[in-house]
Amino acid sequence: MTDRELFIETLKSELPRFERVMKAVEAVPKSRHSYKHDPKSRSTFELLSHTFGSESGMFPAILKNGKLDFSSWPKPAWKTAEDVRKEFVKQMKSAGNIAKKMSEKDWAKPAQMWMAGKMVWEAPRGHVAWEFLLDLIHHRGQLSTHLRPMGGKVPSIYGPSADSQM
Repeated sequence: MTDRELFIETLKSELPRFERVMKAVEAVPKSRHSYKHDPKSRSTFELLSHTFGSESGMFPAILKNGKLDFSSWPKPAWKTAEDVRKEFVKQMKSAGNIAKKMSEKDWAKPAQMWMAGKMVWEAPRGHVAWEFLLDLIHHRGQLSTHLRPMGGKVPSIYGPSADSQM
């Protein structure tokens, strides 16, 4: 199995885990989505919409174009957690489809990330895709820590949680 093929399979297996956490946020009353662990932290909805709404759209862009300018990336505009989840699923499926169609040569082509007119990172597209996925997994963990303090239940992610039977 190539790195690209492993990425595609991993993305496919992670998507339901992301959806379970996002649906758990949806199950909490919207009035509680402003919850923050700390004044410096993002609220639940800010974390959800910025990370899973905006960043998920970066996957297809970087795989297709090999260039991403953070400064010009659109700001989140979602109104509900359900809207974010639907956008996330759409973007993850798109990224998987793009990766499936890519050759190994294209997977290894350079990708560049820009901020305010400066290149801040250059790496092979496949490497960037993995880094994005790992970052999203990290943020999914952050999001899951919001659930209980908001009155929600933590779903099974890689195995049962104290709130789930799988």
